[in-house]
Amino acid sequence: MVALATLEDPGRSLCWTAPVAEGSELATEDPLALDYISQQVGLMLLPALTTRTGRAQAFAMVLYGLWLAERAIAEYGEPATDESRRALFERWERFWALATLEYRRGELPRGDADAMRGVRGALAAWRPGGGPLPLDFPLISRQQELGNLGAYLSPLRRAGLIIDGTLRPSPAALDIIDAFWDEADNRRRGQYADYALLALERKRTKIERTNAGLTLGRVGKLSRLTSLVARGRAAQQRRLYEALFERAVDPSTLAVSTLIEAAAKAGIAGSRELLEGALAGRLGALAPPLRELLVTALRLGDAMQALLGAFDRVYASVHAAGWTAPAARVVSEAIDPPTLSTLRAACRELLGAPRASELRALPMHGGACMRLAEELASAADGAAALGALLAYHAAVQRDRRRGGGWIRGEAGSLMLLVTSYTARPDADRFPSFKLDTARSLLVDTGRLGSGAAAIAEEDEA
Repeated sequence: MVALATLEDPGRSLCWTAPVAEGSELATEDPLALDYISQQVGLMLLPALTTRTGRAQAFAMVLYGLWLAERAIAEYGEPATDESRRALFERWERFWALATLEYRRGELPRGDADAMRGVRGALAAWRPGGGPLPLDFPLISRQQELGNLGAYLSPLRRAGLIIDGTLRPSPAALDIIDAFWDEADNRRRGQYADYALLALERKRTKIERTNAGLTLGRVGKLSRLTSLVARGRAAQQRRLYEALFERAVDPSTLAVSTLIEAAAKAGIAGSRELLEGALAGRLGALAPPLRELLVTALRLGDAMQALLGAFDRVYASVHAAGWTAPAARVVSEAIDPPTLSTLRAACRELLGAPRASELRALPMHGGACMRLAEELASAADGAAALGALLAYHAAVQRDRRRGGGWIRGEAGSLMLLVTSYTARPDADRFPSFKLDTARSLLVDTGRLGSGAAAIAEEDEA
């Protein structure tokens, strides 16, 4: 017979979990806050970019949408405020997403090169057929923050394409805006603008699939995320490359992009392999400041792999034992001599990195992470390393205001308090440092080849 017992502390014993929704903006939580630190190193390497800005056409789409918002303010008598510009831009963003889906006939699976931010919301709103489509649907939760404007605004300002402190495109962006649909001599670009402008009329709740001889699918064909590569838009690709890389105010962004191009020619794809190849001199000469950054990034990546790997081994050991296990057994299984040796070596290398002082000075987690590295570099045994690792993890969770750590020690045993954590694959523990973001932009701007480059289309005049 099964007997029911009252739980003394239900909050520590029960939890509700749900799978991450397809297309969600969420990622697996990092138990050691190392993703934040690696993002800061990525910012040192590529100051002009963020991890959310990997599509060149999205830069152009945001610029065009903000230009269109200015037209709508004049056309419809909207207030000339940033709040109004954001609302108008969001209408353009929904129209653009629907146009992409119309061109793709509603087939836009997760991971597709044309899948935009908010693709799930657009898929829910789009319907096959010839009837009008809604404009007032929720594209993405917290659209101002998670949509394209929230993602691309800061890099566009840094590139001088949006006037600092405003939502208005700068004169430097006009060539990109003029060529959004096609090159500047395109006779129908005014018709595309007029069609899009209809979607920005606030009282309009639906948009027709045709207007003045243009179809919504045609709009999507010319403006979707893959349009630069698929349509061979060499001149527009050049404009965007110059704005994002050649004219970047910091020297590092162009220098790192050059390394990525050289790595691609050498058949190097992974971020760790790229850093090693660059430091070995196989990808060209390195200025001393860039070399220091690359050394620091490589050592942080190795330490991140070792630290996350050790934490995941500890978690897996306790989980496999039924959520409670003797601490001594967890040490022998998870922090065995080879693991401890790897931890010590990686932490010593990180502490000696050329830019280690900058990591220590980071406003969140940096100082604590470097203190953990000091403790692990000199840890006498696996038990000491385990104690330092779990104490740091608990401190990270407290800093995040999420209670304590996921693993609690008590009377010589370890107990799981959170049982839903899924460790990332081994290959994903080494950070990308935004190198994958820059690589995607270089593909979109025609600097690197990809499978999409083989797409051939016959566009109408």
